[in-house]
Amino acid sequence: MKTRIFVQMMSILLMGFLLIPVDLIAREESGNTPGEAAFTVLGNCGMCKDRIERAAYSVRGVRSAEWNEDTQMIEVRYRPNRTDQEEIERAIAEVGHDTENFLADDETYENLHHCCIYPRDPEMLENNRRYYED
Repeated sequence: MKTRIFVQMMSILLMGFLLIPVDLIAREESGNTPGEAAFTVLGNCGMCKDRIERAAYSVRGVRSAEWNEDTQMIEVRYRPNRTDQEEIERAIAEVGHDTENFLADDETYENLHHCCIYPRDPEMLENNRRYYED
């Protein structure tokens, strides 16, 4: 009787160890492992920080977003099966902040609060495209 219980317990443990790697592989393939990105977003103040982070969080699949006023960088974690860096950058540019790859349209930029009007980078203006362009 004790041997039978011992064999059953060992079988359960062995199956548990065998299923762990399968679960990890399935999670990776389904896109549940977090994607991470860090990119430049221009802004000036706490109001900019709130607007930028809120725009990032508005994208389905974004798990965290933290913009640093001093470095002008945002770090985001997201679910790759739901979104990507481009979609997050487009959402931020749509609310008036130029990013590494996308520009806010001039009207939205000019309608930002006066303390949020940041100096636009000429290189970004020359090389980047508008958030609504494909």
